[in-house]
Amino acid sequence: MFTLIYVGWIVSIIGALPLVLGGAMNMMKASVMVRNMEHVGFSPDVLPVFGFIKIVIAAASLVPPTSFIGVILATGWMGGAISAHIRVKDPYFVQVLIPS
Repeated sequence: MFTLIYVGWIVSIIGALPLVLGGAMNMMKASVMVRNMEHVGFSPDVLPVFGFIKIVIAAASLVPPTSFIGVILATGWMGGAISAHIRVKDPYFVQVLIPS
């Protein structure tokens, strides 16, 4: 029984980790994030807001009472990322495989 709980936490952390790392990079306005945001048509001024939202989504997905809502929000966030990449005719396979 406890093994399944540990496996569940590990899978949840693996899913939330890219969101947390991407959110932290957004909040620090890393140069790669600035370039990517400009490439898909967003102003770099929204990076800290996007970073905060990503971290909140990751936290919501890790807290058991809000995990269902967090996963739904993460799915919507990734849908927006995929649509932004499709709009500028970029490959979007990374966004399909890894939430960032």
